[in-house]
Amino acid sequence: MNPILRVENVSVRFGGLQALGDVSFAVANNEILGVVGPNGAGKSTLFGVICGDVHPDAGSTLLAGKSITGKSSDEIARSGLVRTFQTPRPFTTMTFLENVTLAALTKTNDVAIARERARLVLDQVGLSDCCDRPSSGASTGQRKRLDIARALGTEPSVLLLDEPLGGVDPGSIADMLALLKRIRDRGVTLVVIEHNLEALTGIADRLIAMTLGKKIADGAPKDVMSDDRLVRAYLGDDDAAA
Repeated sequence: MNPILRVENVSVRFGGLQALGDVSFAVANNEILGVVGPNGAGKSTLFGVICGDVHPDAGSTLLAGKSITGKSSDEIARSGLVRTFQTPRPFTTMTFLENVTLAALTKTNDVAIARERARLVLDQVGLSDCCDRPSSGASTGQRKRLDIARALGTEPSVLLLDEPLGGVDPGSIADMLALLKRIRDRGVTLVVIEHNLEALTGIADRLIAMTLGKKIADGAPKDVMSDDRLVRAYLGDDDAAA
C-alpha cells in the first residue's frame, strides 16, 4: 500500500467519555475507504480529528507523509484534505455558483479563474443548471451535491464524506454512487461514513468497522460486513445470537 493518509494510535477523550481509543489505519492513494459502525461508534469524531476540528489527546495523522496533527482545518484544507458534513452548510444568501466560487478562491486570487473552476465542478456533480439559483431553495439531494462541489472546488487530494446518501431520494442513490466513483477516477481519494451499508459496500474498496471508539475490523467489504464483532455491535449480543 502507498498510503496518502495515515492515522496512528489516535485517542480522544471528552471528560469521562473515551470517544476514540488508539485508532490506527492507512488509506491508499485513489482508494475508496468506507467507515461503518453504529451511532456513537466514534466515526464523526474520527473525521473531526483528521480534518483538524478535534484535537486528539494522543496519536498523529499524516497526509502524504507529512504530519497534519494539531493544524487548523483551514491549513489542512490548503494541504489537500477537506470534508463534507452530514448536514450540509451552504451559504444560503449565495447562489450555487457563488458558494463554489468562494471555495475555489482558496486556491487562487483570481475571481474569474475561481468562477470557471466552480462552473466545471457544478457540472461534474450534476448541478450545472443551478448555477444562478439561490442555494436557500436547494433540495436535500442538491445540498449534498453542492457540499461535494464546494469541497471539490478546493482541488483536494483526499475527500472525507460524512453520510453523502443521508436524506437522498432512493431513486437518486445510484446516481450519487456513480458520482463518487467518477470523483475517485479523477484522482481523489475518498473516505466515506455511510449508514446505507448495502450502497457503501457496492463502491468501497475496503471497510473499517468501529464501535465504542475503537476499530474492530479492517478489510474487504464482504469480510468486514460478516465479522461477528460488527454484527454484535449493530444488533446486540442477544439479537446477533438469534
